[in-house]
Amino acid sequence: MFLSSFYGIIDTKNRISIPSSYRSIIKSSNEKTFIFKSLKYKCLEVHLSSKINSLIKSFDEKDFFSKKNDHFKTAILSDLEEIIIDKDGRFIVKDQLQKYSKLSKDIIFIGKGNHFEIWEKNLGETHKKISRAKFK
Repeated sequence: MFLSSFYGIIDTKNRISIPSSYRSIIKSSNEKTFIFKSLKYKCLEVHLSSKINSLIKSFDEKDFFSKKNDHFKTAILSDLEEIIIDKDGRFIVKDQLQKYSKLSKDIIFIGKGNHFEIWEKNLGETHKKISRAKFK
């Protein structure tokens, strides 16, 4: 599971280094890894292919003619990209994803169990504080 939070940076070549504990989960899963724009927040979500496959299956099981289902598929699948992780655990984040999520040099990874999110550092820290406050 993707747990905890980690700080990182986007280097001058637009590469992000995935935290080592997350890399080991990805490596041991032997699955492809995908990134897309979150539908809930101004961040990026990273999922393993098994989660993406279960999403696609759930789309297929719903009403084929439903506009809501079609919008959901379009929103996720049209922006879904496989990330290629190099030998040093880095991948390139495209400009359009950086702009959407307001990523700058400093970032934070937030573990969500079966996936993780990548946030601009200050936005991510604020999100964590708000989330914690909602449960007090």
